[in-house]
Amino acid sequence: MRYSVTDVFNMLGEEALTIERMERKSRKSLEVEGFQVYTESLRYATFYQKGCECACCGKVGTYFELDPGDNPNRRHFNLYAEDGTLMTKDHIIPTSRGGKYNSVENLQTMCVDCNRAKGANMC
Repeated sequence: MRYSVTDVFNMLGEEALTIERMERKSRKSLEVEGFQVYTESLRYATFYQKGCECACCGKVGTYFELDPGDNPNRRHFNLYAEDGTLMTKDHIIPTSRGGKYNSVENLQTMCVDCNRAKGANMC
């Protein structure tokens, strides 16, 4: 099932989407389609704060789908472009080069193809 970007951001709530750093203490979740979904995520915060457009090619994420994770009782929202391309979060300064791992400040939206091509390089 597809969810609009606006609908997902409304479900997650502004408090979760405006986080600057991710601390792995207790994470809030909500129920969607009978599954638990964490509301706080650096991916969600990056898409909300920095936009849904790939920083390299300009492809735009337009919808979310609820996809399975490692836990059978949990799902997470993945962002996709209209052609089905997965949108990801990318470290602007790779962690292998000293970039911060858990901070929105060091993240940008990137399609999976551009992210793979970039690897541990900087744009």
